[in-house]
Amino acid sequence: MASFTLEEIEKASGAEVLHRGTRGFVDGVSTDTRTLRPGELFIALSGENFNGHAFVKRAVLGGAAAVVISDASYAEEVAPEVSVFLVKNTKQALEDLAHFHRMRFQVPVIGVTGSNGKTTTKDMITAILSTRFHVTATQKNFNNEIGLSMTLLSMTPDTDVCVVEMGMRGFGQIRELCEVASPTMGVVTNVGTSHIGILGSQDNIAKAKKELIDALPEDGTAILNGDDERVSAMGNGFKGRIIRYGLNGRYTVRGSELRYEEEDTRYVCTCFDEAFKVKLHLLGVHNVYDALAATAAARTLGVDTGRIQKALGDFRPADQRQTVEVIGGITVLDDSYNANPLSMEMAFRSTRQIAGKRYFLVLGDMGELGRFEEKLHYETGVKAAEIGFDGLFTVGPLSRFLAKGAEQGGMQHVTTCESCEEAADKLMKVLQPGDVVLVKGSHYMHMETIPAILRGVLEKDGK
Repeated sequence: MASFTLEEIEKASGAEVLHRGTRGFVDGVSTDTRTLRPGELFIALSGENFNGHAFVKRAVLGGAAAVVISDASYAEEVAPEVSVFLVKNTKQALEDLAHFHRMRFQVPVIGVTGSNGKTTTKDMITAILSTRFHVTATQKNFNNEIGLSMTLLSMTPDTDVCVVEMGMRGFGQIRELCEVASPTMGVVTNVGTSHIGILGSQDNIAKAKKELIDALPEDGTAILNGDDERVSAMGNGFKGRIIRYGLNGRYTVRGSELRYEEEDTRYVCTCFDEAFKVKLHLLGVHNVYDALAATAAARTLGVDTGRIQKALGDFRPADQRQTVEVIGGITVLDDSYNANPLSMEMAFRSTRQIAGKRYFLVLGDMGELGRFEEKLHYETGVKAAEIGFDGLFTVGPLSRFLAKGAEQGGMQHVTTCESCEEAADKLMKVLQPGDVVLVKGSHYMHMETIPAILRGVLEKDGK
């Protein structure tokens, strides 16, 4: 974790020093007193639903060497031996310190964004690069200003490459993240409809994602999905190096000869005119796109194709991201971490890749679609019927529109439920050994409880 002298904290954050303590430096930065270690700097972040200043006293008792606050009245709670810095905005101070620390390193910083696949792509890039380099990377999907700042602050003298995931909900947010991270390479996976309720159109979503490419230096590298016309166009006017990847063009990095197996996907990757076979323990064409993006990033940084091939073959997704589990003879595809219309369609197609007797969907509401939410849920239901499933169980009020779309699309067995527990109960009454079930919905729907219920009941009954 980053260390700072008191003078560096003052310089980086533009803070006013209310009190200088007995220790001349801090060894680490914390925003959470539950994980704060003695000697660290505590930054009292505040938001709509929380006020970190309420924990200043606890931070001091926990051994904080210094605190950063935006309300001078809380300085009274600080012991004399602890330094106190006053700023206008504590989140900005965190970002300023993260940027200051990032600029200590002359190493590649890779920013990854996109409507779908950015976490998997980030994880694949990290997995490949780790075969040769010491990599600092975003943990889980902590991709906002706080998560990105903490990732940068975790860089050490051993760091060779830093990989940061960049999420956004509106214009200017990725630009802000780039101001903190100063990326040298940008990867954009695709432009879908997530956050369309805020930004209003896919063109606006593309404009917001393009902030990553606009922030790259002239000697930077843009890695773009050539099969997504909005992403491909982000290279227009960029003066740095552009690497496009995809399946449907003669790109610098491209996949061909795709073959789907029960739990694997195979393809041939051609990268910088060198071809090699890849076996992914993942389902669906969308994961091939993610792997191509990761290959482009790794090959650009000098990782040989043998290491790339092995790392991709060994790669496994994070929990609740396309986890395949056989429970009592039922194959459950748990993709419950999150959902939007594009990722739903990708998951539908991945599910049909699994060998099974019958196929069922258990789907929850998709969030952040704004005024388009009813229409997009309906269209997702139509798409499910078009791809073909033996039954659909929905959870949540918005998913009733999904159910309507599936019914009007020709799906015969559609059931709407009020809760995950109800859906699991009704699902278990129809399941038979050999069936395949996809569970998916936005994170706030807690669809992961359904596989847990199935596991508890089916394993208890010995089915």
